[in-house]
Amino acid sequence: MKILLWALCALLCTLSPVAATAEEIRGYDAKEGYQYVVLGEYPQDADGAVRPILWRVLSVEDGEAFLFSEYILINGCVHPDDKEYVAFGQVWNKTFRFAWLNGEFANEAFTEAERARLADDEDLGAVFLVSSEDLSNETFGFKKGAGGNKARQGYGTPYALASGLFKYGPKGNHSSPYWTRTASVNKETSGATRCTKQEGTVGYIRCVVEDEGVRPAIRLILGDEPFAGGEGTLGHPFYYGQ
Repeated sequence: MKILLWALCALLCTLSPVAATAEEIRGYDAKEGYQYVVLGEYPQDADGAVRPILWRVLSVEDGEAFLFSEYILINGCVHPDDKEYVAFGQVWNKTFRFAWLNGEFANEAFTEAERARLADDEDLGAVFLVSSEDLSNETFGFKKGAGGNKARQGYGTPYALASGLFKYGPKGNHSSPYWTRTASVNKETSGATRCTKQEGTVGYIRCVVEDEGVRPAIRLILGDEPFAGGEGTLGHPFYYGQ
């Protein structure tokens, strides 16, 4: 069902956009739910065909929209050496995944003009992973405890699944696990990073695991560029700068 929904979104994202203004973009609303934005592109079909990236708007504050990829785009480790990970203090901006997201991924997924509109930070980066705290932030639509598990579950694109992304069975609603940028700092879990689990809970696993999902997040600097594409819904999202 999730794959069918993804395919429908991919089709609708190719329809002619209808202009909307940046003022219409909002974060999560308890009654209205999420809005969605299309920005950039990345391989998403099983054969590697490139599709627009669909982002969930978590919040809009201080002229920036906090966007979270609706789908897991690829799989891979946070850092390939857990001893090295521990040695540099499990700091996010020293990891392989930080470098990859802000290098190879950013250059492939966004145009130069699009990259210029991403808020950048030395510690966080322009493209990053959400924190485990983000996944329990009710203002982002993630309730604490079991009540928020469904909202935390992530689903891989056909490309990510074909590339080796792990997928849970029926108990996990056929979702896939994905990383946060938060290190697990208990002595018993040294070298581990927080990630989602089978039913949407947040646990941890060694940073070297390769079949965990990468679900990027960005902070888009809002300006005068128009948004377009209907009502900002999952099936008919806003487009950025088109």
